Amino acid sequence: MYRFLLAILFMIYLAKPHATGQDIHYSQFFNSPLNLNPALTGQFNGNMRIHANYKKQWASVPVDYQSADVGIDFKFYKNNRNNYLGIGALLNYDRAGDLNLGMTGINGFLSYALKMSEGKYLTPGVNVAFTQRSYDATSALTGNQWNGRTFDPSIAPEFVGADRTTYLDIGVGLNYRGQKHYRKHIDLGIGLYHIISPTDQFSSIDIQSKRPMRMTIYGMLNQKVANKLDLILNGLYHKQDAYREIVGNLQGKLYLNKNLNSALYLGIGYRWEDAWYPMVALEIGRIYAALSYDRTISDWQAANNGDGGPELSIRYIIAKIPEGPFKPCLIY
Repeated sequence: MYRFLLAILFMIYLAKPHATGQDIHYSQFFNSPLNLNPALTGQFNGNMRIHANYKKQWASVPVDYQSADVGIDFKFYKNNRNNYLGIGALLNYDRAGDLNLGMTGINGFLSYALKMSEGKYLTPGVNVAFTQRSYDATSALTGNQWNGRTFDPSIAPEFVGADRTTYLDIGVGLNYRGQKHYRKHIDLGIGLYHIISPTDQFSSIDIQSKRPMRMTIYGMLNQKVANKLDLILNGLYHKQDAYREIVGNLQGKLYLNKNLNSALYLGIGYRWEDAWYPMVALEIGRIYAALSYDRTISDWQAANNGDGGPELSIRYIIAKIPEGPFKPCLIY
């Protein structure tokens, strides 16, 4: 599986000349698993996971972008079964520009983890989404507001089409997880979104505007390297039509106490030919919070002075006490 991870990273390297993207995308892509792959539903150590992400991009320029999501997923299994079911839900929100071009998506997820051998699972997953896109037509400036001498905002803007549209969407994915220990695991997978290329247009004019399929290939590794130190490596290759996005992330996880239930994460990430970002995270028990800040290195830094913007991620995991004749002491 390590060779498989290296092969994925090599494919990412070969694709490096293109480095832009569409759809909602996070620098901390590994902290928004349901946006990464439907097959990651239920793939975590615990029974229930709640996560939220927020990104403010290019805040220093007039046309900034804001993205957010809130997700929850569950793992259902029986003590006498090797396989288990994952169910999840996700709300996505995105807004950009002077017209507040927005996207709100309600997503449902289903996965089924198949045990291949001890600690190794292959998981297919599916996503069904209902999405609405809209913009603020009252903020539009059109040619008919020129009265012959000057611009007149009292004149209603020209009607350019409906100010909202909705569509149904489908995504699928496959994930491999190998886990020898809770501090030693790897995820490798591929996710496909917009596989039916839904129509994404506001105007009733017969113009075909379809949302292109998005493919995501990733690898995520957590490796124990010392008694109180783990190494975390995440890699992403994202393709959507002519657009590419390549992101790498490296973190050190330093455990803060002898019980190993609190940790400090320090990391750095790089989005090919676009930005780099420092990252810090804190985990206390089942609560995790991470903060990163993009620093632009592309030609766009002439407009934003290198300020890409902040990104915040929060996660909470609930793990039930195993059933059995003996219960562990709650103090521990």
